[in-house]
Amino acid sequence: MRIYDPSGYVNIKGILDCGYPFNFLVGGRGTGKTYTTLKTAKEEGRKFMLMRRTQSQADLISKPEFSVFKPLNEDLGWNVNVHRISKYNSAFYELSGDAEKIEHDIGYTCALSTLSNMRGFDASDIDLIIYDEFIPEKHERLLKNEADAVWNAYETMNRNREIKGKAPIQMICLANANDITNPIFESLGLIRIADKMQKGNTDRWTDEKRGIQLIMLHRSPVSRQKANTALYRLTSGTDFSNMALDNDFNVDRSHVRPRPLNEFIPVCSIGELCIYRHKSDLRLYATTHLSGVFNTTFSLSDADRMHYQRLYRTHWELYISNQIDFEDVLAEKMFIKYWDTP
Repeated sequence: MRIYDPSGYVNIKGILDCGYPFNFLVGGRGTGKTYTTLKTAKEEGRKFMLMRRTQSQADLISKPEFSVFKPLNEDLGWNVNVHRISKYNSAFYELSGDAEKIEHDIGYTCALSTLSNMRGFDASDIDLIIYDEFIPEKHERLLKNEADAVWNAYETMNRNREIKGKAPIQMICLANANDITNPIFESLGLIRIADKMQKGNTDRWTDEKRGIQLIMLHRSPVSRQKANTALYRLTSGTDFSNMALDNDFNVDRSHVRPRPLNEFIPVCSIGELCIYRHKSDLRLYATTHLSGVFNTTFSLSDADRMHYQRLYRTHWELYISNQIDFEDVLAEKMFIKYWDTP
């Protein structure tokens, strides 16, 4: 499958035609992710649900002056407008000819943060969920149990269609490379995979059994062209430019130092994270690999996390003094998360 079409933009039709139920696309700014996904959905007559993380984001794109179809209308001569149909939703509709008569709805908007208020609605005519900007920017606050909210949203719309012999709704999630340890990647075990793809400059990874397709736009022709524009000449070499042009998550690997376990002895485990102490000094090593017998084992309940924090309060002190090595970025992410106040 070609990742890019002849114009250099991402080949959304090709990605969806592969038939995976769950598609995750991470790419630089302006590489055609949202534009081409909406274009493909309309041209193929696929009624879609365009989902954003928060209601304020969904409300913004529901205003005609900020409609996501505005550039498509200008470029392609379409006449797609948007109007509110409920407190939480708007509909995109096509106007027919000079009479400006509504021909039909082609899709809807919703917000992940408020979708639980809409349970029970009929989504039988939707066959494509477009989750736009699924990786929050670093200044945005996460939603509580954000990944579970996404899977509940899918269940709400997909319902029992597969039991009835129908194909599952396809879902395509689009984002910039803001945070490799985002809730969706963490929930699906994709952090390590995305990290390897970034380090190896790999564009595509799939999991046939789980129905996952992960696309990372590392060599976008459009990004190469944008490199010589005003903003990217200004920000050349910055984390912003690396994210927007090079699809670089700007991962801090300063604490990532894979170590041989035979040099360490078990200390404790919390959740899936195993913590070891070096045999000859106080240096710790955190990994998801289990070896040996641990002094204490903690679950991820609030009570156990608080117990771990009290019993091993020196672990955080060692971390901030750079005395802990981690197997990979996921292990470090888990460690930091377990020190959040329950």
